[in-house]
Amino acid sequence: MTLKEEAYALIEKLPDKVMGDVLKGIKKTADDPKTWETPEQEQARLAREREESMQAFRELQEMIRTRPLRIPENYEEVYADAMAEKYGLVK
Repeated sequence: MTLKEEAYALIEKLPDKVMGDVLKGIKKTADDPKTWETPEQEQARLAREREESMQAFRELQEMIRTRPLRIPENYEEVYADAMAEKYGLVK
């Protein structure tokens, strides 16, 4: 039995009250462009997505190397001032 035949047999057994949901799922799958990709197209898309992710990662790494964190030398005092301003705390 092929997969389509198995799906048809299952659909035949289902009650009418769930057919709307089944139809919505099938339409959603049919409308998705990834459904119609060939294996070569899928591999190319996945490779492209991996390369884009790696490029973003490399850019992030470069930013970390070239832009130091801007932490003030008196960060404890700045933090205390911010907490006092936000929450009305007394120093």
